[in-house]
Amino acid sequence: MRTVEERIKNAMTAGVEDLWSAVRDTHPDVIQNAVYNRNFTEDMALFLVKRTNIPAEVLTILAGDRRFKNSYKLKLRICRNPKTPQRVVFSLLKFIRIFDLADITRDKLIHISVRQKVELLISEKLKAMPLGIKTALARRADSNILLAIMEYGDEPAVKVCLESPSMTEGQVCKIINMPATPPVVIRLIAADAKWTLRYFVRYALIRNLHSPLVCVVKFLTGMKTNDLRDLYADPKLPLSTKPFIFRELRDRGEDASPPSDEVYDLSEDADEVLKRDIGN
Repeated sequence: MRTVEERIKNAMTAGVEDLWSAVRDTHPDVIQNAVYNRNFTEDMALFLVKRTNIPAEVLTILAGDRRFKNSYKLKLRICRNPKTPQRVVFSLLKFIRIFDLADITRDKLIHISVRQKVELLISEKLKAMPLGIKTALARRADSNILLAIMEYGDEPAVKVCLESPSMTEGQVCKIINMPATPPVVIRLIAADAKWTLRYFVRYALIRNLHSPLVCVVKFLTGMKTNDLRDLYADPKLPLSTKPFIFRELRDRGEDASPPSDEVYDLSEDADEVLKRDIGN
């Protein structure tokens, strides 16, 4: 059994076969000397950067090693190793392909600052990105990127975003409440069978001017009475929705008298009102 000193010394001069023993060593000085060995190969580098116990100093050395400057796999794995210093990761991100960047945003082992930086890089590229790439990206990115994609209002991409397991109820409500969200996105959410089962999504849709009235009226029947009162008093509520909340509260036997300067004509059948609204 070699001592630590012997292993450190041997790592600098070992041939390929013996060098693998140094690469697999757990002592940081042995590993670092192995990297400096002229017989050190790309396969050895790739093996090292997959280890979670590799010293940060070694990752920094490998990131700048000119022997492997053309190795995309090595750059990517260095970026994905949680031990890599953030300044090193940031210097390599410009070399990483868009779909691999998307995978990084979903890797919770990577520091949040790195993931946020990657999200910013992707968001900056979205404007010039073809629809097909946006749609494919929506299948791999995290929820913040999904929101950024939805803001462009491309229907095929929006549908994929809504189907993504990364999308959360909070994010859907956020996109509904954003004033700049395109009307097509609101209509797609209002027609989505999965998301319209969520109470707070329905609440947000009721408040949105671009939600189809026919959907809004259906949502009202499942709302809590106190929430209906809050919605009725909300100054941001679309005026076209107020009469239907008034009627829903009245049908429940609740007090929902409109202000003295508002008069609602509810003599018409609701379906006819909705048909007329859709026709306009």
